[in-house]
Amino acid sequence: MFLRFFTMTLILTLGIFIQAQAQEISIIEIRRNIPLADDQPVYKDFYLTGGESAGLKKNMVITAYRKLTIRDSSGAQTYGELQVPVGQLKVISVQGRLAVAREYQLISRDDEPMLEQIGIMAGDRIDLQGSFIDNKKASAKKGS
Repeated sequence: MFLRFFTMTLILTLGIFIQAQAQEISIIEIRRNIPLADDQPVYKDFYLTGGESAGLKKNMVITAYRKLTIRDSSGAQTYGELQVPVGQLKVISVQGRLAVAREYQLISRDDEPMLEQIGIMAGDRIDLQGSFIDNKKASAKKGS
């Protein structure tokens, strides 16, 4: 009886862990158009691992975070990890298990830890906490 209960608890816990890991959203690719004239808009698309089943919706503004591992100067000892907000993205398309977003705004470093590489990058993770829907029409930014 105890073995059956233990096995069921283990299977349930493992299932919840796998489901939580499967729902993690990250940036897997970035594509940018090449305008042929100065008056053409520049777009930078961020491809995300996650669609509607992960909670993403068109016009949703989400936050990109970068995981920083903090080590001593020799690199031998790790003190921990920080989740540092980098910027916000606005989802422009959701199809199946993928979504496409564009830069909404970068987060100022005034009150946040510095980053070695400025801007949103492939590998950054997405957090839906604090997300919101923005139905305003996006304007094309030069040089994004």
